[in-house]
Amino acid sequence: VFYNYQITFHGVPANYLSTRVPNDSYCNFRFGLPEELLYEENDLIYPLEEKSKSPYRILENVIEARWDNNVPEVTYVTHATADFINYIAEIVRFWEGPLSIAAFVPDSDADLTIRQLNQLCHCVPEMGRVSIHFVFPLNSPPYLQNHQERLTCEIPDSSKLSTFRMSNEMMYPINVCRNIARNYAQTDFVMVSDIQLIPSEELASRFMKMTKMFHIKKPNPPSRVFVVPVFEVEAYDVIPRTKDELLMMVLKLGWNPALEMSILREYPFHRWEPIYIGSKNDPFYSEALSWEGLQDKMTQMLEMCLIGYQFVILDGAFLVHWPGIKREKHKFLLKNSWRTSFQQQNSQQYSNIIKELRDKYEDNPKCKLQ
Repeated sequence: VFYNYQITFHGVPANYLSTRVPNDSYCNFRFGLPEELLYEENDLIYPLEEKSKSPYRILENVIEARWDNNVPEVTYVTHATADFINYIAEIVRFWEGPLSIAAFVPDSDADLTIRQLNQLCHCVPEMGRVSIHFVFPLNSPPYLQNHQERLTCEIPDSSKLSTFRMSNEMMYPINVCRNIARNYAQTDFVMVSDIQLIPSEELASRFMKMTKMFHIKKPNPPSRVFVVPVFEVEAYDVIPRTKDELLMMVLKLGWNPALEMSILREYPFHRWEPIYIGSKNDPFYSEALSWEGLQDKMTQMLEMCLIGYQFVILDGAFLVHWPGIKREKHKFLLKNSWRTSFQQQNSQQYSNIIKELRDKYEDNPKCKLQ
């Protein structure tokens, strides 16, 4: 048998819920949700890096997580737009610890987001471990519509939703979302990930066992962070859940360059964007960089190098992207040619950030500060 057990990952995320019957909500909604959204101006929070200068505001813990003492205390931190909400059902399915998620909800996207979250909250018991935070532009605050729909566990294909953000070509403030979701995690250890990355079996609990075995205390920068390798698989493949399954896949199919892994390296750090387990006190993700402009995590990695962080590659722990590999680079670039202006903006912001880092820290040739 090639795999220890088969789990269907193909098709639409969360489709495994379609045969379930809605239960009482497992979520702790706040601010009048899910029926209405009620908040005052003093409930809003500034982004952590740009603060009052930012065009965005935050409503923290619109859903507030609760869990018992048996839950591993490392939080899966991520971000989402309305057209990616159904991936939450897949992450919480395999992540044993709490989750902290910042959702970008301009205007009517808040309605799309809450409708999907409400379904998940009635159909997935593990949603009790999930915290949701709203991020939105000041000029497009969130609002809800009145719905009289019958609640079911048939979660829509989020990717087919027509969102306010896409219709209005709004920039996605990915690092505002990352910083907020990380800041409001309720554990010392956090893993800032992307919402399409599925964790390997018992990643959270095995990590916490490791910290106890090696007497690793609460993170306190400058410190070590623990890199979690990332892999991609074909659209028709089953996602490997353990290291043995991963190795068997490599042996059976041959090593595929698209099965990319974060490899051990000493330097340079300026072109490396690994997923890692660290702390809420690690350097901010630069809020001046956008998702559309790409390479939005590089300056954080560079700053960590300058501070003197150690990067330890975890053995046996990994993440796998939702099935499907992008191969043809020229087609990808053509399809995403609209990103050119954003890439130019990110490039300029990157240069500005490098100047700030040069003034703040001593030069280190290994970090390639240029």
